[in-house]
Amino acid sequence: MAETVFKTLAFFLSIYALLPTALARLFHFGVKSRVPAGAGRVALTFDDGPDPRYTPQVLNILKEYQVKACFFVLGRKAQAHPELVARIHQEGHEVASHGYNHHLSWLLGPRGIRREVQRAASVIEEITGRPPRLFRPPWGLFNLYSLFLGRLHRQQVVLWSFMSWDWGRRSTPDSIAQRVLSRVKDGAILVFHDSDDVPFAAPGAPGKMLSALPAILAELKERNLEITPLTELFGAAAPGKSLFARLWHQWEKLFLFLFRIEDVFDGGKPTMFRVALRKYRGKTLPLPDGTVLRRGDLIGELHMHNEMLREINAGAGNDPAQMAFTAKKATLQALAALAGKLAEDPRYQNVKAVAGVSILHRGSRLAGFSAFAVSPLTSRLVGWYENLLLAIFHPAGRDRVSRHRKKLTPRLLVMSKEELFRRYLDLKKGH
Repeated sequence: MAETVFKTLAFFLSIYALLPTALARLFHFGVKSRVPAGAGRVALTFDDGPDPRYTPQVLNILKEYQVKACFFVLGRKAQAHPELVARIHQEGHEVASHGYNHHLSWLLGPRGIRREVQRAASVIEEITGRPPRLFRPPWGLFNLYSLFLGRLHRQQVVLWSFMSWDWGRRSTPDSIAQRVLSRVKDGAILVFHDSDDVPFAAPGAPGKMLSALPAILAELKERNLEITPLTELFGAAAPGKSLFARLWHQWEKLFLFLFRIEDVFDGGKPTMFRVALRKYRGKTLPLPDGTVLRRGDLIGELHMHNEMLREINAGAGNDPAQMAFTAKKATLQALAALAGKLAEDPRYQNVKAVAGVSILHRGSRLAGFSAFAVSPLTSRLVGWYENLLLAIFHPAGRDRVSRHRKKLTPRLLVMSKEELFRRYLDLKKGH
């Protein structure tokens, strides 16, 4: 019994805490840990303040060297020292959120995380007159909710390029400066700490950072590395979409990342298709051009780009004839781009066919696809999912689903690579 409980807890911790943190820290999913390189710029950030002992000294040094930084402040400290936050803002630095209490996200549920973010944002907005545009989770740790919370609350989540370890007990001014200057390069986000009263911070550690900071700033200037505010480099999370739309967008990004599904581009712009390299797992399928698709053959697995479909449908208005014309044109463009990708990308050299399951298969035969029935379980799952997407992304989606539910049954659409090339590769070359 105890072993079962332990395994269940370990599995839950892995999914809820360890996986999201690995995605963010190792693969930079949904976060920024560098600024765009190529222009000789770095960013300077400070965590855990404001602190009446250390923050004013940091501000004095920054003013002396005429550089701007980003302060990831704790909401409770900002509430206790509003004059320091006001000074940070008035002197042209960015005031960003580090949460309200510096709590460990692994021990918080979605409601607790949301409360931390909202309380901190409310305090910062009350002092500065605007909500924070950037967020950094305490210790850079995430859970399933906090991995997306920046986008959900219209805040860009920012980590760092490497640690300065300025908060450690054994650090010295020389070791801090050496550690930073030996690793800093174009595009780096530097992190320091202007407080020592959070867990694991050594008492007096910010004093060592303050001793090292002038030498670091002078050397960055000597190397022609310009310290640039973070929001000037990549802004904040895009506003304007509903909470549901932002949540769905983040889920889709995670799905595409985990299953290695990539956009098919035409002239640098995404088309209505996405593709992934897969092994075919179904039954043997003879295709009209003589190709026989067998279990284990490589295929390009097709997926619809839902945002592009929404744009295509929105551009056509509510005119059914215009919608059909626009959809046909977009499909031909996407198939030509797909043919070009399979011809040029060496990873797809041995692909035998392209295939995808879809409820949108009317006219697919004219485009070169063969339609096959799918298993009842696949039909139910894919049908439910794609009907949901149709209702969300199609301008008349809900009405169309209700009126044509029996006709909107999933089919496996398959086209051999040879047929794809024969029909569309010349279109891509001509384009």
